[in-house]
Amino acid sequence: MAHQHSTPVPSRKPTSGRAGGKPAASGGIVPAMGCGAAGRVAPLLGELTLSFLNRLAARYHLTIRDVLAAVTDVGGQQNLTGMLYPDSEIHLNAQARDRVAVLCRVPLQVLERALPAWRREEPCGKYGAGPVGRLMRGEEAVVAWGPACPACTAARTGRRVAARRYLAPEERVCARHRYWLLFLPGTSGLPVPLGRCPEVVQAQRRHVRLLHRSSAGAQAFDVARAITGSWWDQPWPVEEQAWSARLEATRPDDADASWWKVAARDLITYPETVTLARLLASRPLQQRAVAESGGHLPYRLGELPALVTEVAHELQRPWLVHHLAAVTHGPLFTWAHSCVRTRVSGEATAHKALWRVHSAHRPRPLSDLLPPPESRTDSGQPEPRPVKRLRGHSLQAERAFERSLAYARSYHQQHGHLAVPKEDASGAYPLGTWLSNLRTRHTRMPTHQAAALHALYPWWNAPWSTLWQRTWHQARDHAEAHGPLEPASGFPTTSYSLGEWLYLQCTRYPALHPEQQRLLTEIGIDAAAAATARPRRRNLKAGAEEALAHARSYAAEHGNLAGVSATTVHRGYPLVRWLAGQRSQQQRKVLSLERQQALTAIDPWWCPPWNLKWQRSYPRARDAADGQPLRFDSGFSGLDDALAARWLRRQCSAYEELHDGQQRLLAEIGITAEVARTTREHARTAPKAPAAAPAPEAKDKTSQARKAADPATSTVPRRARRAAEPKHPREPRSRLGHRPDLRSGFETALAYARAWHAEHGHLAAARATRHDGYPLGMWLFSQRNRAKQRARAGLPPSPHLTELAAIDSWWNPPWDLHWQRNYYRARDHVEAGRPLDPAGLVPSPGTVLGSWISRACLQYDQLHPGQQRLLNAIGITAQTAGHWRPSPRPHAEALRHARTWAADHGHLCPPIKTVQDGFPLGKWLDSQRELAKKRTSPSPTQQVLAAIAPWWNPPWPILWQRAYHHAHTHPRHPATRRWVHNQQRGWPLLHPDQQLLLTTTGLISI
Repeated sequence: MAHQHSTPVPSRKPTSGRAGGKPAASGGIVPAMGCGAAGRVAPLLGELTLSFLNRLAARYHLTIRDVLAAVTDVGGQQNLTGMLYPDSEIHLNAQARDRVAVLCRVPLQVLERALPAWRREEPCGKYGAGPVGRLMRGEEAVVAWGPACPACTAARTGRRVAARRYLAPEERVCARHRYWLLFLPGTSGLPVPLGRCPEVVQAQRRHVRLLHRSSAGAQAFDVARAITGSWWDQPWPVEEQAWSARLEATRPDDADASWWKVAARDLITYPETVTLARLLASRPLQQRAVAESGGHLPYRLGELPALVTEVAHELQRPWLVHHLAAVTHGPLFTWAHSCVRTRVSGEATAHKALWRVHSAHRPRPLSDLLPPPESRTDSGQPEPRPVKRLRGHSLQAERAFERSLAYARSYHQQHGHLAVPKEDASGAYPLGTWLSNLRTRHTRMPTHQAAALHALYPWWNAPWSTLWQRTWHQARDHAEAHGPLEPASGFPTTSYSLGEWLYLQCTRYPALHPEQQRLLTEIGIDAAAAATARPRRRNLKAGAEEALAHARSYAAEHGNLAGVSATTVHRGYPLVRWLAGQRSQQQRKVLSLERQQALTAIDPWWCPPWNLKWQRSYPRARDAADGQPLRFDSGFSGLDDALAARWLRRQCSAYEELHDGQQRLLAEIGITAEVARTTREHARTAPKAPAAAPAPEAKDKTSQARKAADPATSTVPRRARRAAEPKHPREPRSRLGHRPDLRSGFETALAYARAWHAEHGHLAAARATRHDGYPLGMWLFSQRNRAKQRARAGLPPSPHLTELAAIDSWWNPPWDLHWQRNYYRARDHVEAGRPLDPAGLVPSPGTVLGSWISRACLQYDQLHPGQQRLLNAIGITAQTAGHWRPSPRPHAEALRHARTWAADHGHLCPPIKTVQDGFPLGKWLDSQRELAKKRTSPSPTQQVLAAIAPWWNPPWPILWQRAYHHAHTHPRHPATRRWVHNQQRGWPLLHPDQQLLLTTTGLISI
C-alpha cells in the first residue's frame, strides 16, 4: 500500500531475505567510502543504528546491503546474522562500530550519545573473530520507535531522507510541524499530518506538563493507554462521534478504512489517554474514590460515582457515566480496585499494584492485529496467509478454562450459584480451588474469561466471603418457600442459625457493602426493616426438654450416659455436645439444681469425678462378671471377655488409688479391698504359664484356611525338612535380662554412656541426644521406660541396670528428668566458681537458671528427699530456701497502675498506646481483654479489674465505651452531640446495658 506524503515510505512488504553470505562486489566499496568523498554524516539524537546506516548508504549512493557488507566483512565473508526488513535494527560489536566511525567520520563518543542501541549488545558472529552485526526485528525486540519527522530530518541533515528514531510516548507528536509519527510493522513508519486534528497537538503539550509535574505521570499514562485501548476494542456506542471524525480526518486517501482503524489506534485515542492520565495521577481524585468506597473493595464502578462522573466530564462524554457504572472488569476497574486496596491496606506491594498494567489488559501490538504482507507464488497467485498465534495466548490454557467452565455450569445448574467453598469438588474436579484461585486474581483475568463467568453468575467474585453468599441464597430460598421474612418478629419461620445470621446482618446493615445491602433488599430487608429487627430467640426450656428426652432414650438403650462418645449422634440429635456442656457447667458449679436432679435420675454417674474412660469400661466388666464366679486367684481367667479381665486386674493393682465411688462400684461386682490384695499377691507369685498349643481342631482349621488362601502351598516338604534337620538345644537366658546376642549391643551403648558421663558428669541426656553419632538419648529413654514398667508391675529391677546405676546413681530419678538437667546446670555453675547466693537473689530470677533456683527454693518442702539432698550438695538448704524472697504477685504492678488511672479518669478504657508512669497500661489491658474472651470464667486478675471498673471489658466494642466516657466528661463538645444523635438513631440496636448507661448519666432522656 502506498501513501501520499512528503517523504517516501518503504513498502510494507519485506525488501530482502537473509543478510548473510558473500556480498556482491564489496571489494571496491571500502576504499571508495574510506576516501571520504561524501564527507561527514552525523547521527540524529535517538536514531536507530540501522536508520543511520541507511542514511550513510544514501550519502555514498550505495544500498544498505553494500554498507553492511563493508562494515561486517571478514575475509570476504559477511559476518552478519538475522534478516533485513524495513523495521529492523542492528547491533554491532566493537570492531564493527570502529568501522562505522571511520566511514561516517564521527567520533565514537558522539555516536554513543546519539544512538541508543550503539553499545546495547555485543553480538557473536558466525565466522569467528572480527566485526560482527546482528539484525533484530519487531516492536517488542527493540524499544518503541517511529519515523523521524520529515521536516525536522531535512532541516537537520540537509537532505530529504527517511529516518527512524526511538520515541517515548510524548515524542510521537512533532508539535512544530504537526506530524504524528506512526509506527507500522513491516515498514519504516508513517508520518501522519495533524493539520485537521489540533487537539492531538494540544494533548501532547498537556502530556509534557504532566510528566514534569507528576512523578507518576509516565505510569499513569500506561494505565490510561490500557483503558482507552479496551474502549477501542469494544463496539462504539452511537453517541461516540469524536473518534469517528478523527479517523476520517487522518486517514490517507488510498488507505482502507478498516485497516486504518487498526493502525491508527494510539493516534485517535491519544487526547483521551492524556486526559485520563492526568485524572488518574491526581491525588484528590484518588482520595475521593477511597472515601466513596467506605473501606469496601468495589464490585462495580457504579459504587464510585464521583470517579465515573469526573471521567465522563473530563472526556466531554456525559453518556459515558451510564456505560461505566456497570463495569466489573477491565483496566479502569482494576485501577479503582487497587486504589481502594492501596489506601486501606497501606502496604508497599499494594501501592506498586496501583500502576501495574497486567498483560491481559495491555493493548495488543499492531504486528498481531495488522495482516501480514501479501506474498504471491511464481504464477502470480496470492499465497494463503498462515494462521498467526497471538502473543500471550495459550491454547492449552484456553482449553483448560473451557473445561473448568463446563464444571462451573453444571454446579450452577444444580445449586443456582457459584459460591463454592474452597474445599468442595464437582465430581473429581477441584472446582472450589479453581474458583478460589480465580477470585484471587480476578482483576488480572482476560476480558473474555471474566465476561463468561459474569454471564454465568454475576457474584462469582464478590468482595465478601462465599459463606455470606451461600447463606444469602439459603435465606432467599426460604423466603420463596415460606413467604416474606419478618425482621420485627425475630424471623420466626427460619431455623435458629439462619435467623441469627439474618439478625446479625440487620445489626451490621450500615457497615455492609452497598451490594450486600442491595441483595438483602431483594429478600425484603432494607434499612427500615433492619432497624426494627429483633434477635431470633431460642426456646431454652423446650431445647432442654428435647435434650433430656434424647438422654433418657440413650440411657434406656445402653444403660448409662458414659458411653456417649465424640461421634455419638442419637437419632439426629448431637447428644455429645449437649452433655459436654452440662458436664462443664457441673464442674464449674453453675448447673441448676433442677438439671442436676434430672440427669442424676437418668444416670447417677453421668458426670463422675473420675475419667469418663473408666466409667465407659466399667459397664463392660460388670456385664462380663454378671452371673459368673470371679476367680481372682487365677487373674479372672474364667471370664469370657479377656479385655474385661485385664481391666479388672488393673483396677486391683491400683485399688488403693481409686476414688471411693469407684471402689463402691467395684464392690457391686465383687471386687473388694481383700480381693484386690489377693489378686495382686497371686500375680506376683504365680509362675508364667507357657503358651497353650493350639487344639488339633483349630490347627486343622488354620491349615485349611491357609490352603484355601494359597492352594499352591504344600506343607509336606516343609514337614519333611523339619524332621530331617537336627534340633538345636535352646541356650539359657542371661541372668542380666538380655539374650546373649543382644549383650554386645548393650555393651556398646554402655560404652557411649560412660563416655557421655565422663564428658558431662551425668546421664540426664535429652531424648534427642546423639553422642558421636550414637542415639544415646533414645537408648537411655527406653531403659528408663523398661525400669518403670517393671516397677509398676511389682517386679524387681533388672540386674543389668545396676551397671547404669554404677555410672550415675541418678540416671533414672523418681522425679522429672527436666528438673535433673537443670540441677546439673546449677551444679556446673557452682563448680565453675560463679556466684550463688539464693538469699541475695543471685543469680537473678530473670535468668533461666535463676528462675529454676527460685522455684526450687520456694518448693523446697514439697521436693523429694533425694532432690533435697542434691540441693544441699550445692549449698541450698532448708534454711537458705527459707530466706528466699518470693517474687511479687503477677500483675501487681499493672493493677497498681490500673487503680491510679481509674482514680484519675473514672474508667479503665484508655487508648491502646497509653503509658502510665512508664508502664504500657493500654497494651496490658488490651491483652487482658483478649485473654478474657478465651476463658470460661474470669481469672483473679480480671476479677480485680472488674472491682476497679465494672465496664473495663464490656460486651460491646471498646471504642463505643471510650466514646461514652468522652461524652460523659465533655457533654457540650460538638463531637459528643453528634455521637449522642447517632445513639438515638440506632437506639433499638443497642445493648440493654448500653441503654442503661446512656439514660443513667443523662446523655439521653427516654
